[in-house]
Amino acid sequence: MIEVVPRVEDRHGRVAKPTAAHPPDSRPDEVLVGGTNSAFPLPLEGCIERGAGSRVWDEHGHEYIDFLLASGPLILGHAHARVCDAVAQQLSKGSAFHAVNRPALELAARIADIPGCVEMVRFASTGTEATLHAVRLARGYTGRDKVLVFAGSYHGSHDLALIGHRGPTMARGGGVPRGVLEDAVVARFNDIGTVEDAFVAHGDSLAAVLVEPQHRSVDPLPAFLPRLAQLCRSAGTVLIFDEVVTGFRLAFGGAQEYYGVEPDLVCYGKILGGGFPLSAVGGRRDIMTLADPALSSSPNFVHVSGTLSGNPISAVAGLATLAELERPGVYERLHGLGERLRAGLAREMRVHDVGGSVIGSGPIAAVKFSETRRPGCDALLRETVNRELIHRGVLVQLQTKFYISLVHTEREIDYAVDAFGAALG
Repeated sequence: MIEVVPRVEDRHGRVAKPTAAHPPDSRPDEVLVGGTNSAFPLPLEGCIERGAGSRVWDEHGHEYIDFLLASGPLILGHAHARVCDAVAQQLSKGSAFHAVNRPALELAARIADIPGCVEMVRFASTGTEATLHAVRLARGYTGRDKVLVFAGSYHGSHDLALIGHRGPTMARGGGVPRGVLEDAVVARFNDIGTVEDAFVAHGDSLAAVLVEPQHRSVDPLPAFLPRLAQLCRSAGTVLIFDEVVTGFRLAFGGAQEYYGVEPDLVCYGKILGGGFPLSAVGGRRDIMTLADPALSSSPNFVHVSGTLSGNPISAVAGLATLAELERPGVYERLHGLGERLRAGLAREMRVHDVGGSVIGSGPIAAVKFSETRRPGCDALLRETVNRELIHRGVLVQLQTKFYISLVHTEREIDYAVDAFGAALG
């Protein structure tokens, strides 16, 4: 039996008495905007206190099988021994220098050694920074301003990213300047016709195409990415793969390897830091060298910097994580667990006659409920099911996806599937 301790409530719906004494603390919504640091808050009653392997525990002692995994970085699970040991050893030597350090240099060399577009690397701390810097490099390289993004995409929280994620109207109302809106071109993923139309209309002024090669868990059609790369080459436009999610997840070489298409620049994050803040922009040498400080007096010098970028703590965690992912059979296992979860979730939707689909590949599964005639019904169903899953001891964010780690077991996958079915029922 899978032993998961669900949240226990009394007859008034109150969370049960904590199993350990905790001092009275501020409520999250008193001091954190919206009670969270995330764009997608979870219906949790308290704080997550600790994690080990595939499980986390909240401050009330409730245990959860974790399919959130800190929004994706922890592909080895929580508190992996090799990562913890590497970090502990580095902590005794120092945590940050804002100067070249051996772990960061080794990690950069390891990334550049992977077959694909990366010849040089510049580190940052978040996926937002990585995609922002990549776009800036593309603009500096081409001397152009416009960037093509895809409707519904997610590239972090900088101005351009919000246009793809929220749409031009919502982005404008959310503080994005009109000038940024004018420089954004929006197409539809897997609809190459809308991309071709954009190149006809804006080809001479397109600095870059910024794309998630697996767009919000949707795989590209077989001809989509190759045609996208061809259009970019013909127009002198920089093709940027946002692999913050897919990097080291779909394959060790990421989406470049998995889909067999090479961009000009690639953005890494999440897995790269092994649970610590780290991201990177990598790509062709002629583009990346524009960020060389020796060129700071040049008119097309591109400023890319950050106080904690490439810090040795994150770098040793990343190196330890990549070493584990290079072991034989790792990706076969990750893909097998993903297939098991997707098949199980889809089966429960059929059994309970719930419209929608389960998408994703590799160790990713995303549930998409069908739109109904009543606006907001799919969102309400998603929130209801998500709340019930958490109540049953499965921590997941249905608004995004299920993330799977190497330490999840088949029994835990099956438990999550059964909990999903019960939530639908």
